[in-house]
This record gives sequence, structure tokens and C-alpha cells, in this order.
Amino acid sequence: MNAERIEKRIFKTIEKHRLAVRGDRIFVALSGGKDSATALFALKEFIERRKLACELKAFHVNLCLAVSERIQKLVEKQSRTAGVELETVYLKDMGIELESIAKKTARPICSVCGVVKRYLMNKIPREMGATKLATGHNMDDFLVFFFKNFLNKNFEWIAKFKPKLESEHPKLLAKIRPLFYVGDRECEIFCRERGIEYAGREICPYSAFAIRKERKWRETLYEIERVHKNFRYRMAKAVASASGFFSSEAKVSQCMLCGEPTSRRICGFCKLKSNRVRK
Repeated sequence: MNAERIEKRIFKTIEKHRLAVRGDRIFVALSGGKDSATALFALKEFIERRKLACELKAFHVNLCLAVSERIQKLVEKQSRTAGVELETVYLKDMGIELESIAKKTARPICSVCGVVKRYLMNKIPREMGATKLATGHNMDDFLVFFFKNFLNKNFEWIAKFKPKLESEHPKLLAKIRPLFYVGDRECEIFCRERGIEYAGREICPYSAFAIRKERKWRETLYEIERVHKNFRYRMAKAVASASGFFSSEAKVSQCMLCGEPTSRRICGFCKLKSNRVRK
């Protein structure tokens, strides 16, 4: 596939699932990587070609790690090239230090990072007037998520594996996944052919082990596809259809400490903060 065909597939996903419509204020979560960059540029192009009266912004959570300055410059360049405004939140300004929290709570830093980013990527854009949050999760991500959760019998998570996740709470942004039907290699091709600079997965100093494990899953998907043409695309369509047969029993309410949406009395973010204080 070339960039034009990849873009066409993304446009089809956006149109079919109404990921971008008139009146939307969409924030794209930028990480500096190829996937979120592809989502940003494809959405911008779709909005311009369809002449949609909606607003598009980039949003970045600066983790304030050793590599964060480089990533910040990269997301600024991506946003500038795409012609969209960038909003950045710095963890240090919020009194959050990932490494310190991970040590004091004895949780893997990747787990801490995930909780913090999910919380802020919903809260901050919503407070800035966003109606939807676009993420760079791609087809290969969701296929790996599907197999892992299915094998571990986490069936309620499969209900979330679709191009658009509607809001279940007034404070919860709708999540859109423009790349649901394009994977790693497609995003690489798109960025390379469009001249979009991006950071590699290895740029995070803590991601090496996780990348090795993920790579095995992805290599397996591509190995199957060498024998069965379009396996990943057909499987992604099947996963999206199957998501309707699963549902989450957890009811979304509000955290008793911060008031943000959660399925528990106290959200994961507040638990991290309180554990940090106690220890």
C-alpha cells in the first residue's frame, strides 16, 4: 500500500463511523510517534477536503523525563507542519514525577504512566472544550489487545475494540480511533511518503521490555498474513463486529475525591497520588 491508499482507508473509517462531524472539537493525543502523527495529518486532511466546520487541536502530555525535551520539539514540529494548535501539559507543573511514584507505590512505571496519561488526556481536553479525543492506537494494537484479553478471559474489554467509543458519562470524552484499520507498517509508509518526522518506539527508556513482548505478537500477525492475504484487516473487521457481543458490567460514576469519571469509588489517578503521600 502507498500513502494515498492508506489515507483512503482512514477516510473511509472516519466517514463510516462519523469520527469527525460538523461542530466537533477534536483533540488529537500526540506522542511524537508515527501512529499519532498519522492520525493527526489524516484527520486534518479529511476535515479540509470535506470542508467540515469543526476544530482540530493537538494535545501532548510531557512526561518530564530525560527524553521529553526531544519529544516536545518533535510534537511541536508535527503540529506546526499540520497547521494545528498544540496544547501541552507538563507533569512537573502538576507535581507529578513518574519515577518517584513508581518507586513509592512499587508499581511498574509503564503502569503508572498509563494511568496518568489516560486521566489527563480525558480531563484536560474536556476542560478546554473538546468533544472528542483522537488517539493513535492502530489496527495491530487492537489485534494484540484482542488476543491478549480473549486468552485472559477479560471479555468486557473487547467491547471497547471499535473505531469509536461513545461517552458513558458527561465528563468522559468520546474516543475515536482513525487508524483502526491500518497498522504499524501502514503508518510507517504514510509518514515516510509524506515526509513526517517521528520518534521510534525505543525513545522511551522504560519501554524496551514491553516492546520485545509486543514485537513477538506483531510478528505472529504478519507471519499469518504472509499466508492469508489481508488477514489483519479482515480480523480487525471481525473484532469490531464482535465487540457488540460483549459488554462491561462496570458502571461509570464519579471519583469521590476528584469527581472525574471512574468505575470505582476512587479513580486510579487519585489512588496513585494517595499512595505516594502515604509512603
